[in-house]
Amino acid sequence: MVYTCLQTHPISSRYNLPIMKVQHKYLVLIYAVSFVFGDEPHFKTRFDYDEQLLEKMIRMEFQYEQWEKRINESLEKMEKQRASIHTDLEVLRNEREEFDTHVNETLTDMQQLSELKDAQQLSKPPHSTILFRARKVADYTLSTENQIIIFSEMLSNVGGGYNSASGKFTAPVAGTYLFTVSLCPIRGKSIFFNIVTKEDVVANGHTYDVAGYLCVSGNAIVQLAANDVVYVKSTYTPDVLLQGGLKDDFDAKSNYFSGVLLHSI
Repeated sequence: MVYTCLQTHPISSRYNLPIMKVQHKYLVLIYAVSFVFGDEPHFKTRFDYDEQLLEKMIRMEFQYEQWEKRINESLEKMEKQRASIHTDLEVLRNEREEFDTHVNETLTDMQQLSELKDAQQLSKPPHSTILFRARKVADYTLSTENQIIIFSEMLSNVGGGYNSASGKFTAPVAGTYLFTVSLCPIRGKSIFFNIVTKEDVVANGHTYDVAGYLCVSGNAIVQLAANDVVYVKSTYTPDVLLQGGLKDDFDAKSNYFSGVLLHSI
């Protein structure tokens, strides 16, 4: 901006007023020229400010939409994960219930098995070993067919299974048993015998019209239930057994019946 100072003309003062008016016009003109052609002042108008504010709001709205989109996507992923976790928890809960049921059933079965074993232990006889051995036949002249041969002298009877009065052995417990019999007929006579259990012949033997003194024996391994009966019988009428005093080498000791429990069930 240019400032110009006009001096007062030295003429009479009556000329001062017109000169001041002329100076004022020049001053206004100089101001106008300096405003048009001089440097333009830098400032923002109201319109520029509103425009920039609108652009900023538009950018912020766009960013907000992007943020909202990302947040919604994150929430959607979290919801899917939550649903997946809920499903997994349901599966685990069902598997846990099945496992608990299986464990309870197993414990029940184990308890029942233990009670069954205890009951079986209580049902067993006091003797863990069962065996017997008997000799000395009650009737050496077996005059009746299918006569039970009774061994009257007991050498051992652990478990009390053999009855020396009836000649029968009754199994105290179920298991596998071994039975052995030895019979010696007198010279010139014979012996036919069967080992019988549950009315079935499980072993047999015989000698017939021997010239000297010969013993015959037999054995059987059988599976018995508790209270099954085993005995020896003669199957030929003229059977005559050797008895003590007739021959020292074949006395009453050679006629015997024995049995032993091999394995209990």
